[in-house]
Amino acid sequence: MKSYYEILEVGPEASLEEVKLAYKLKLLSTHPDKQRDEQRRGVVDSIDAIKKAYETLSDPKKAQSYHEELQESFKKQGFSINGSGLDVYTLALFNITENGNVLLWTRNCPRCTSPEAMLLTEDDLENGTPDGSGGYQIMVQCSSCSLWITVTYEEAEEEED
Repeated sequence: MKSYYEILEVGPEASLEEVKLAYKLKLLSTHPDKQRDEQRRGVVDSIDAIKKAYETLSDPKKAQSYHEELQESFKKQGFSINGSGLDVYTLALFNITENGNVLLWTRNCPRCTSPEAMLLTEDDLENGTPDGSGGYQIMVQCSSCSLWITVTYEEAEEEED
């Protein structure tokens, strides 16, 4: 399902004027006389979806509430968008396996779905960057495609013998 931002083709930081302009352009592009063959077959957004997106994003209170709900839904799915443009995942979403004496954290790529294409080792995690809130983050690239993600994690407590 597309977000209202995707429907109107604006970013979360868009001004009211930008939202209004995007709404008008989107409505014009969905007019039956302006559509191409592939658009007539349902490729374009519905007028109802465009109106709902505009109704929400043109009202500052509704837009703020929508943005917060959208961010919360991303977090519940295990990722969020940060200023770097990379999706952010938690290490808890990775599978832990042991290869000899080495622990490996793996995850299927969210883009190309290549199995275990996102791979982190203990050494990788020890070299993570502090995130300013007591945790760490590290960037990892899919071994099959060009996707990079940011992985956040907390330092494990040392076990006492």
